[in-house]
Amino acid sequence: MLAKLKLVKTPKGIDSILMLSAMLILWIGNYSNLDLMIADSMFDEARGQFFGVGSTWAGNFQLGMILFGAALIGLAIWDTLHPLAWLASRRSALRVVALSAIFVPLSIYLLSSFSDVPCPTELLRYGGLAPYTRLLETLPASASAMACLPGTQANTAWWMLALPLFCLPGRPRTALLLAIVMLSCGLVLGWQQQLQGAQFFTHTLWSAWIAAFLIYLLHNLFRGEDALA
Repeated sequence: MLAKLKLVKTPKGIDSILMLSAMLILWIGNYSNLDLMIADSMFDEARGQFFGVGSTWAGNFQLGMILFGAALIGLAIWDTLHPLAWLASRRSALRVVALSAIFVPLSIYLLSSFSDVPCPTELLRYGGLAPYTRLLETLPASASAMACLPGTQANTAWWMLALPLFCLPGRPRTALLLAIVMLSCGLVLGWQQQLQGAQFFTHTLWSAWIAAFLIYLLHNLFRGEDALA
């Protein structure tokens, strides 16, 4: 009975975490200078460029994540057409992971296309032409439209936040550990993009938040189907 109660209460706890984390990211981006402090530490004033310019390992990592996601999508499609007995207890998790591999990168990309937030390399502060503005501020009319929020460069890794679902509900500690590992992978990839001046720290955080929100919605959707099955 206790296990059932925990399962019922968990979504409410996640709702609160998502709401509070969004408020925290919003506060960091609008009322602190953390973005600029981190970007300043990554900018080489002597050379007039960011320290990570020219690095290629992030691109190779992204390619690996794309191939991994494609493999899971293919497995989910095959299982839908020809149900695999060994996946019976993890079928919903597989579908959520596969859909996350599609919709998380796509959603982040589409949202960024409506953004007018400049990337660090485009700022006057780092040799560009755009003024620095915060999320809730409006760019001057003379500024050109840009798309740097949420950060799209690391979005190929954020769908992996759905992988811990394979461990639930039977192994919550393993799921938590895997979630930490996947979060670390996304943050490291985002950090590399920050080293290249491609995005700010909060841009990475917003991408992670959007991914977590979408995965949460998908998980609830398929959990509801399980309940009706």
